[in-house]
Amino acid sequence: MDKIFTEPKNLADFLKVRISFINEILINHPEPNITYKDDGSPVTLLDIAFSEYIEDLFVQHFPLVTFYSEEKFSEWSFPLLALDPLDGTREYIEKNPEWAMSLGLFSSKKFEGEGWIYNPQKQELFDRGEFREFKIKDKYIGEISRTEWKKGLFKHLQGSHLELKPVGSIAYKLGRLSHHQCDFVVSMRPKNIWDIAGGTLLCHQAGIKLYERGVEVTEVKPLYHPPLIWCHPSLFSELSKVFV
Repeated sequence: MDKIFTEPKNLADFLKVRISFINEILINHPEPNITYKDDGSPVTLLDIAFSEYIEDLFVQHFPLVTFYSEEKFSEWSFPLLALDPLDGTREYIEKNPEWAMSLGLFSSKKFEGEGWIYNPQKQELFDRGEFREFKIKDKYIGEISRTEWKKGLFKHLQGSHLELKPVGSIAYKLGRLSHHQCDFVVSMRPKNIWDIAGGTLLCHQAGIKLYERGVEVTEVKPLYHPPLIWCHPSLFSELSKVFV
């Protein structure tokens, strides 16, 4: 049976007053201090410090919420906090500021809740999606992974009515999308819930949906499979002809 849900009345307000502490953690970790996980992916002391800080906050204030972080996870139950404490570790290591902390708070397996994304390097906050009516354009700008771009996965689209721009972490891209700094985001690699929870929830507020293999995502689960497309429903038909 799911736990009784005791959550912040407003996640954005709860975390906004703690931004100065997050900034201080970054200042106290001037160098990456890299180690490697069993799968070979890098993790830094900053990843762990951010994760421990958010965990301590929720244990203290909302102990009934399941903590599900990239750096510490075991139980899968609701209510659930999906956290990527530092989405874009490679960007951070390479001193590219396009990374972010991403949180998504769910009361049940239905993909509804509150999202929050913060980039302490740029002090850029995405805490509420901005709703706008869809507008037809001559060209739509989409943001994609630099790694996927370098592998040439999108070469066939050059010169089309879709303009693709390689940008940092998926959470950072989704935060930008929720504020209409681009028109869509595409990923050709699997994504864990902690990667996309906060950004997808913010995008929902902006009228933007997530599609997994051509089907709208409505359920929270640990892993999502490509192609993954975030866009306004009016744009999906056009994008699905290219990416699905």
